[in-house]
Amino acid sequence: MAITITNVDFLTALLHGVISFLSPCALPLLPSFIALLLYEKGVRAFLRIVGFFIGLSITFSVLGAISGMFGGFLDKNLLRYISGSIIIAMAILFLFQIQLFKPKSVKLTKFKLGGILSGIGIGFGVGLVWIPCASPVLASILAIAATKGSTLKGATLLFVYSLGISVPFLTMGGVVSKLFTKVSFKTPTWEKVLKYGTSALLFIVGFLIIVGKVFV
Repeated sequence: MAITITNVDFLTALLHGVISFLSPCALPLLPSFIALLLYEKGVRAFLRIVGFFIGLSITFSVLGAISGMFGGFLDKNLLRYISGSIIIAMAILFLFQIQLFKPKSVKLTKFKLGGILSGIGIGFGVGLVWIPCASPVLASILAIAATKGSTLKGATLLFVYSLGISVPFLTMGGVVSKLFTKVSFKTPTWEKVLKYGTSALLFIVGFLIIVGKVFV
């Protein structure tokens, strides 16, 4: 079965991932995550990074596959209204900085040594941290994945979402974390922009899904 992911799908999922990467509750943890990921040197460090990408991607792709499979059992029009309404609700939650789940501490020190397998463990662990931190945004992209009505399409969409987290994480995570945690003006300006901009984006996406303009 061929799979089709449009440019709109790709960009939307990728943007959701980048927004999740910038979650205020996850940014302060980036330096320790990166230090743990790069604890090894040479080839083993490379294998850990590959493993991290695999672990993180699997974590979210499984969620996407479940959402896509669930969406396949619902009537297309009903699914459109449900998904759009969920995303609008998530926009409100994000605006008021309400998390669906409270983040729990994940002990990753047991993966301090090792190659690709320890990297996979770190990827799973980081994914578990991001799920509650970015819960409104994640719920929104899962709702979009459900509109696809396909396990494979849902998994692919959340794989792209994981790219939006892992690529900036691996390329500039430490710099971004230090910049955003040190530059503060009471309530950081970047946090306000992220909050209002993301809330508006989610609301628009939810509305467009309900009226049948996108992702259907």
